[in-house]
Amino acid sequence: MTDQRSQLSSGGASYDRAASRMRFVAPPGMSMKPGGGVKKIGRYEVIKMLGKGAMGVVYKARDPFLDRVVAVKTIVSPKSGGKRTRAAYIERFQREAKAAAKMQHPSIVTIFDVGVDDGAPFMVLEYLPGESLADRLDRVRIPLGKGIQIGLDLANALAFAHRQRIVHRDVKPANVLHAGENRWKLADFGIARLPDSDLTQVGIFMGTPGYSPPEAIRLGRYTPQADVFAWGAVLYEILSGHIPYEGPDTKTTNSYVLKDTAPSLRDYDRSIPQPLADVVMTALDSSAETRYKNGADAEEALRRAWESCLNDNLIPPSCLTGEEIPHERVGPEMHIPRGNDARTPPSMARGVPHMAEHSLRREQDGSQPVLVIESREGDISDEAPTQVLIRDSIAGPGERKQSPPGFSTTTGLPFDPEGATGEHLVKERGVGARRSSLLRRVPPSYQPDHTAELSRRTEPMRWLWVAVVVAALAGGAALAYLLAA
Repeated sequence: MTDQRSQLSSGGASYDRAASRMRFVAPPGMSMKPGGGVKKIGRYEVIKMLGKGAMGVVYKARDPFLDRVVAVKTIVSPKSGGKRTRAAYIERFQREAKAAAKMQHPSIVTIFDVGVDDGAPFMVLEYLPGESLADRLDRVRIPLGKGIQIGLDLANALAFAHRQRIVHRDVKPANVLHAGENRWKLADFGIARLPDSDLTQVGIFMGTPGYSPPEAIRLGRYTPQADVFAWGAVLYEILSGHIPYEGPDTKTTNSYVLKDTAPSLRDYDRSIPQPLADVVMTALDSSAETRYKNGADAEEALRRAWESCLNDNLIPPSCLTGEEIPHERVGPEMHIPRGNDARTPPSMARGVPHMAEHSLRREQDGSQPVLVIESREGDISDEAPTQVLIRDSIAGPGERKQSPPGFSTTTGLPFDPEGATGEHLVKERGVGARRSSLLRRVPPSYQPDHTAELSRRTEPMRWLWVAVVVAALAGGAALAYLLAA
């Protein structure tokens, strides 16, 4: 850990974050088609080159048959070993890419076609004009709620692939593409391999430095747990804004991975809840025995940790759907109350909420009415009888003079009872008994005047009857006069 941090502190200014990702590290013994000057790949007309990666070059192209824009990626191939080796490589690539093309998942980039052009294999992908997650993370920090959703979506995509015995092998932010709003898709499944594939030479490292586990670096072995490790590295950066294993070159970065030197996320940002940090560090564990076995296990662990954080009020509301913030404006802690939550108590900002304070508490002038839930049994549960109260404010520690004897306040919410003040008992319920009784203890000023209301409603009817009687009397008098005449 010390070696990595000293290296970063001494050399961090000499290379930027994008360069440190090493997006173009050609595997040993492999070559690829030159990126520039390409006009056509198969039947696809090249519009422009989009970028290079460790496993190939990506182009924006047009499909003349279907008249649609696609992404075409040429794949590295062996540059030695003879025609038989190259033929075996291309045949295996086509078989595995076609298997990956059958995967239909909302968080996986769709594969339309595979082929070979001038001896170089390529695949045709769904074109997504948005930026990659790597580009986004280079610019901004992502709020906690959005970041966890990205992590869950990626884990779900990996779980889907692992159930079909497909390993991605190169999960990293550069292979996660923006698909609109808060949707991201995992790309490059077409160059993934079945577990224990013999296509790659044993001991040859073909992944991305910093996102490949120790067994991949030492033995060239990629299993679903290798994807879990890479997923943990991606989630690490989403939450902390730092790359877990980062060095000036491939050899140095891989040495950090082998030494297991990644600092804890909370060393970088203390506002990251501990349950989430534990999930990430388990995914990044150098031991395959400790690491999650596949994407499904990783997804389940992250979901449980997130629900635990929500249930324990460890997440300020502004961190659920807040705005992305440029790195230079974040400060030492990203996931803290902001905006309307800026006055949230410090205990909540540190992920240790006081039981008398809720994360949605807002007090403008110290006298805003607040809705609270109290229980005689000290905490809220399905079996504990509770009561909902409207108070002028939430009493701080040691100031619970408003609470009835034997009750403890567990939740405080802002409330506006149309100008009401004072303490009003609204409801007492016993959830276990499935019964509730409405008890109202309201000051006289808030008792509705039913007599006045009844008087207002019957006033028109009374005048109507008076008019009818007067009309009847007048009619009778007129009839008597006519008869007398």
